[in-house]
Amino acid sequence: MGHEVPKPVQPVPPADPPVPSTGPIPVEEAPLDPRAIARASLDAARNASLWWTAGGVLLTLLVAFATGARAGAYTLAAVLAVCGVVRAVRPSPGPVAVSVRAKPLDLLLLFGAAASIGFLAHVLPGAG
Repeated sequence: MGHEVPKPVQPVPPADPPVPSTGPIPVEEAPLDPRAIARASLDAARNASLWWTAGGVLLTLLVAFATGARAGAYTLAAVLAVCGVVRAVRPSPGPVAVSVRAKPLDLLLLFGAAASIGFLAHVLPGAG
């Protein structure tokens, strides 16, 4: 009874070599944290870009009711163009109100909508 049978030793797999860091992770490649997203959405009332965008829409409505549909459409096109410029010059992730998708797609949609609405306002019949 003095002899104990040695247990077989399991081979330990080699550890993966550490991945060298190349600096901070770009925002587009950072893992999503649902809690951080929820906190940011709850804090949306303090976000200035949402207030500026809502103000632009309100200004568009006031101009449209005060002077007509053509002026309102031109105002909306200008608000969209300003949002596009802001999205273009601000680093990612950018203002919450205009940063919905990837930056090139946001720019295409904002400037495309501004140009389309501006064109439609220009060809609007019955407006002098």
